Formats: sequence, structure tokens, C-alpha cells
Amino acid sequence: MIDLGSLFSGINAADRIAGRILSKKGTRLEKKIRAVGDLQKAINATEAYLVSSKQAYLPNADLSSLWVQAFTSMIPFDKELAKTLRNQSRFWSNPESWRREPGAMELIPKMRELDDRCEEMINTLEIRISRR
Repeated sequence: MIDLGSLFSGINAADRIAGRILSKKGTRLEKKIRAVGDLQKAINATEAYLVSSKQAYLPNADLSSLWVQAFTSMIPFDKELAKTLRNQSRFWSNPESWRREPGAMELIPKMRELDDRCEEMINTLEIRISRR
């Protein structure tokens, strides 16, 4: 004879485990969506700043902070991209020092490249979300 208490206990344990696994997947997806949003926010703010400042490269703490946020959000998903976002943050702390150093500007990704990368990530996320 099956012990109903043991059966229900096993079902409850399996349900808790499944809930944790599913919530981790959902949490990871939510974090990835947030990371892409942080990246897009930094890109948009930088482009708006460059337009309004007529391409003046002056230190900008707000932009630097936005790029730090994009960097920290992206670390779990794309470490290589995160490194470039960190450089973007460092650049906006002191653009002139970066512009004077030979080869330093090559470490700073172009806005178009970042925007294309962000678009690719959005497309991938849309596919994953549609499969849920």
C-alpha cells in the first residue's frame, strides 16, 4: 500500500524544486532584459549628449554612471562586452586623457557597434520570450 503522506511529501518536494528551477530561469531572463535595457539607456543618453553638445567630449559623470550600470548588468551574460562597457564608463570620466593616449580610443566601442549589438540581443530575447 502506498503511504499517501510520503507520496504528497515527494510531490511537494518536486514542486518546490521545479519552482526554484523555473524561477531561476525566469530571474535570469529578467536580468538579461534589464541588462539590455541598461545598455540601451546608456547608448541613448550618450547619443543625445553628443547631439546636444555638438560632439563635445567633456567629462560627464551621468554618462559614466549609466555605462557602469550597463557594465555591471552585462557581466553575467557577456564578459567581453562588459569590459568594453567599462571602458566606455572610464572614457566619460575623463575623455581628454583617453583622446591623448595613442590607441586608447580603439578600446572605446563605437555607438553604432553597440547599438547593433543591443539590437541583436533584443532579437534573441524576443525569440526566447515567444517560446515561453
